[in-house]
Amino acid sequence: MCGAYSALGPPLVPSSADIGSMESAVAGWAARHPGRRLHGLLLGVTQRIAQMQWPRGSWLMAADNSLPMVQGVWPGNIPRRRAAVVADWRSLPLSESSCDIVIGDGSFSCVGYPHGFRALAAEARRVLRRDGMLVLRCYVQPSEQERKEEVIEDLYRGVIPSFHWFKLRLLMAMQGSTGRGVAVDEVYRYWASRNIDETALIAQTGWDAQGIRMMELYRGRDTVHTFSTMAELRSVLEEFFEDIAISAPPHAFGERCPILVALPRGTSRRSSRVSRVVECSV
Repeated sequence: MCGAYSALGPPLVPSSADIGSMESAVAGWAARHPGRRLHGLLLGVTQRIAQMQWPRGSWLMAADNSLPMVQGVWPGNIPRRRAAVVADWRSLPLSESSCDIVIGDGSFSCVGYPHGFRALAAEARRVLRRDGMLVLRCYVQPSEQERKEEVIEDLYRGVIPSFHWFKLRLLMAMQGSTGRGVAVDEVYRYWASRNIDETALIAQTGWDAQGIRMMELYRGRDTVHTFSTMAELRSVLEEFFEDIAISAPPHAFGERCPILVALPRGTSRRSSRVSRVVECSV
C-alpha cells in the first residue's frame, strides 16, 4: 500500500499551504527559544513534513508502527538531522520531556476513540518538554455528518475538486460512530456496489486514473480510521494540553482538516502562548 503513497494528493496528504502553516508554527517556537537545538518527533513518516523547512540544526525523529511504511515512504535518514524508527505512538522509545515539538498528520484518525486518543495524547504530553508544542493536522467530522448518498450525488454533479476529497468525504460519511470508526473494506464494498464507470468518471472529471484506482487498495483490508468531531477531539486533548489554537483552510470543506497547535498543560507563562495559525488553502 505504501508504494501508492506518491499518488496521494491533498487533503489525504498536507498541501503546500498546510506545510507553510506548520513551518510557521515551528519557526515561531524556535524564535522564542534562540540558541536551543530543536528536537522534534514526527508521528508517522509523512514525507512533506520530514522535508519541510526545519530551523537550522534541528533533529527530527519519526516513529511509525509499520516497517513497510518506513522502508517505502520515509525519505531517508540524514546523520544528525533526521531518522526513523518503528514504534507504537502510545509507547514511544523516548524519555520523558525529551522533545520540543511533536508534529503529525492525521495521527488521531489512526487510533480508536476514546481510549486510543487518550493514550496518544498522554504519550505526546509525556515526551514534550514543559515549553514544547504540539502541531497536528487533523481530520474531523463536520458538525452535521453527511450521508454517503449525498457524497455520491456530489460526485455525479461534478462539484468535488478531486478523488482524494471524494474519498475523505465518503470515509467520513460511512462512519457509524466515532467509537466504531470506519473500516476501509466497508468503504470499498460500497464503492464497488455503485458500479461506477471509472473510465467515464476520469473522462468527465479529468481526475488522475491512478488515484481513482487506489480505491482497490481498500479491498479486504482490516484498517479502521476514526473521525471525531472537533468537540470530541478537544475533550481529550484538553486533559493534557492548553492554549489550543485551530485554523482551517478557507474553502467549502476546510473545517474537515484543520491544523491544531497546543501547549502542554501546565504551561502558564504568557510569553510563550501560541499565536493563531494563519489560515491556509488547499
